[in-house]
Amino acid sequence: MKTHRIWTITTLCWFFALFNVERIFPQVDIASFVYGLSTLIGVSMLASPFLRRQRFGLVAAGFAVIWIVGKCVLGYAVDLSALPIALTEVCAMITSQYLCLKVAQNTDEFVLTSTQMLEILKATSVPFIQVSEFALLDEIRRARRHERPLTFACLTPGKVTSDALAGLVKELTDSLSKEYIVGGISRILRMETKSHDLAVRVGDQILMLLPETDAGQGKAMCRRIQSTVAEKLQIPMTTEVFAFGTDELTLSGVLDRMRKLENRAFDSEVFELQPSKHDVPKTATANAF
Repeated sequence: MKTHRIWTITTLCWFFALFNVERIFPQVDIASFVYGLSTLIGVSMLASPFLRRQRFGLVAAGFAVIWIVGKCVLGYAVDLSALPIALTEVCAMITSQYLCLKVAQNTDEFVLTSTQMLEILKATSVPFIQVSEFALLDEIRRARRHERPLTFACLTPGKVTSDALAGLVKELTDSLSKEYIVGGISRILRMETKSHDLAVRVGDQILMLLPETDAGQGKAMCRRIQSTVAEKLQIPMTTEVFAFGTDELTLSGVLDRMRKLENRAFDSEVFELQPSKHDVPKTATANAF
């Protein structure tokens, strides 16, 4: 949440500065429609998951085309004499896009974490009697009608000890941290991989299938992803590349290799993507690739 607050505050300060720049520096003469376009860019990045999944440069180029067309239609100069002000306008639009993208990404991660936490709490909660009263009465009627045995058991929990509470908090924290990290890595993969690449989750690991990519290109991509994950998430990550037809011929063979990564852990305090044995599908067919 601290990071989210920082990006939100920075974005608000930026838009305040942008809309008052001509008052502070009268010599700056930004085209009036650029203010509206910058706002539109920011709103689009906040509202559209599709734009957030695309490469930043590609989306920026699309907005740049709209900017150039707008200047031509509205009669603004488009030549070298107007280059300084044009660069200022481009920087304003790109900065607005980047800041709103960061706010949206942090919001997505917060929503993902909150949803996962609610699912965990729902899965471990016992409903109140008002919710299940009809089912209770139905079972009592059934037992009375058919003269079947029925037993009531009353469970009265005592006070939670500090050790039990610490264990529950640790278990919940570990679960949420893993989901948060996998979610962050998934977001990075959407940015760093090609549109036809396929990534699937196997337990706490991620398996990628890279069509039209040889082993050398795969290793280069993994190094790039490793570097991005280390930079943005501060999480170390191991990678393995298996060339189809050379290293492995079947999906089950790849899954077996992924199991063996269990013995290549970092320090116990650092989360590393590793599968648990019961998470790896046992029904993978030998000709799945």
